[in-house]
Amino acid sequence: MLRKITTLLAMLTFLGSMLASAMFFDDNSRYVQVDRDDTTESYIDMNSIQNIRYDPPYYMIRATVITYDYTTNIATGYENNYFYNFKRQTIKAQTIATCVYDGYGVPSPFMPIANPTVSPADPVNSIAADNAFFSCYNIKFYHTSTN
Repeated sequence: MLRKITTLLAMLTFLGSMLASAMFFDDNSRYVQVDRDDTTESYIDMNSIQNIRYDPPYYMIRATVITYDYTTNIATGYENNYFYNFKRQTIKAQTIATCVYDGYGVPSPFMPIANPTVSPADPVNSIAADNAFFSCYNIKFYHTSTN
């Protein structure tokens, strides 16, 4: 009897830990982690990357960044435009739509944002934009000068 209870407890503990850590972006090469802290994790969806403008030194790429918030257990998708100035090494970001993902990675319909603003990219978007740039052009956006 004690053996059955011990086995049952071990199975419940194992299944509970699997459910707590198994998210659609875990161990999936489609999602590349761009940030994490004590309450959130952010990923860029590599399948969402769209090359919109190629006009060196200016570029524009659209991509979705997903942030999972452990305090609410909600994954939110942000469809972003990234505006690059390769010569000046600057990136600006504009969130144009948002959605919510279920536990299987299925998004709700994207809801457009009225009058989206463009501002310098924050650290999460800078890393996501750098990944998107590399995906499109096979070179890193941020470079160092040899002068």
